[in-house]
Amino acid sequence: MTYFTANIRARSVHLGYDAQGQVIKQELPESEFVEKVIKLDRILSFTQDHLFVACPHDTVQVWDYEGDLVDVKQRLIAAGVAMV
Repeated sequence: MTYFTANIRARSVHLGYDAQGQVIKQELPESEFVEKVIKLDRILSFTQDHLFVACPHDTVQVWDYEGDLVDVKQRLIAAGVAMV
């Protein structure tokens, strides 16, 4: 198993879709960044400032993270994760 450490704060939870195909999401209260060790298999994607993480009950959480995408890529390569 491969893990990734990041300073994150939760932004929202995507709960699914309504009958019109619109995302049902719950915004979360702003909080401080905390260090979290995340199993890489849970990470669906990275953007310049967000992580999309698979969670129980077929939900997705969106997390802000400190740093930028260049830093994330460098850390993943250093951990032995192939970048295409």
